[in-house]
Amino acid sequence: MDRSFDVCVIGAGLWGSAAARHLSQNPGMKVCLIGPEEPKKEDYPNAEVLGSHYDEGRITRETDGDSIWAVLAQRSIERYHHLEKITGVTFYSEVGCMTTGPKGSHYLSAIEENCKKLNIDFLNCSQYDLRSLFPYLKSSPSNGYLFTRKRSGYISPRKLITAQKTAAHLQGCEIINDTVTVVSRTSEGGQRSVCITTKNGGEVYTNRILLCTGAFTNFHGLLEEELKLDVTVESEMVVKPEVSGKELAKLKDMPVMISFTGVLPDVEDFYLLPPIQYPNGKFYLKLGHHKSFKKKFSTLKEVKDWFIQGGDEEIGEYLLHLIHHFIEDFEETSVECDAAVTTGTPSGYPYCGMVTPNIGVLVGGNGYGAKSSDEIGRMGAMMIKNGRWNHDLPEEKFKPRFKRNSARTSKL
Repeated sequence: MDRSFDVCVIGAGLWGSAAARHLSQNPGMKVCLIGPEEPKKEDYPNAEVLGSHYDEGRITRETDGDSIWAVLAQRSIERYHHLEKITGVTFYSEVGCMTTGPKGSHYLSAIEENCKKLNIDFLNCSQYDLRSLFPYLKSSPSNGYLFTRKRSGYISPRKLITAQKTAAHLQGCEIINDTVTVVSRTSEGGQRSVCITTKNGGEVYTNRILLCTGAFTNFHGLLEEELKLDVTVESEMVVKPEVSGKELAKLKDMPVMISFTGVLPDVEDFYLLPPIQYPNGKFYLKLGHHKSFKKKFSTLKEVKDWFIQGGDEEIGEYLLHLIHHFIEDFEETSVECDAAVTTGTPSGYPYCGMVTPNIGVLVGGNGYGAKSSDEIGRMGAMMIKNGRWNHDLPEEKFKPRFKRNSARTSKL
């Protein structure tokens, strides 16, 4: 089998699978996508990499207080239904999104401004409107409530990745379910000048590499020391109370919710998803956080240990209390917790750029990368195809930064 390609995408998560799909749309371009499949929980200790996309629910919405993230989301959401149609994989549930925060707050005002700029229909809800629409949600007279019905709700990360991989495969992309262990130069210049070795002993030759390796980018020797990216890897966790019976029926039309208000001590913001069915057949709400309870990780062991232990039980109990604070007479059947990590950049935007003539990076979701993954993947695909920036958003917003400010050249 010919294992020689024009571009190899390393990392088969949300961004990597999207980049592979967009790259493989180019006639005559040989593309491969390399990344391990989701391991079973009991196999986490032996996994070289783990992913935060092992999940069934992530919020998606066009509304955002930041215009760039709003554009990335809008373009991605516009392509959801087409991707579902061509692959037969359903991953998007349009249930609407309710955003709440103190009346007159900067964030709510920025969201409203971006909604008007991007022609997004929205409703400013009073307490009466909220009780009429969703009678089980508690409200506060000091908060504002902004609701969007269309092009907002949640996606299944697992199913979205399946759809992206399916589309990429149909377009000729080769998918290798393995972990990259070594990236090395094979010759001076010319085509196929980089050799990729995988955990199972395979070798792949390519001209260019796009790293979509998230929190693990700096940990596996994929980049030389002077090219290690300036990113922070931080903990995040979610609590998932199981709902069934009358509780499930009560919440059947629930939207996703985002709150930017300190409703309880130590909680700056949180997000809440409606009942979603998981692979075990049960339905769970999902509540998580972005800014509170963060732990920074600097080693591979720390990241893996966080995934393996499933987060912090005390944080999980506190997050569960939030659900009771926002839903009238809520009753859970059982409770589970999951751990994840976020990869942050100083700019708050993804890194998308070439770090050597052969290697490009697409890293740094800052906790907002799932909903916008298709357009971010497209951005990375256009960049690596040409070996330079090739997108209508401003390049300076996405330029990679490095931990060291010394030489930024590579032997590759």
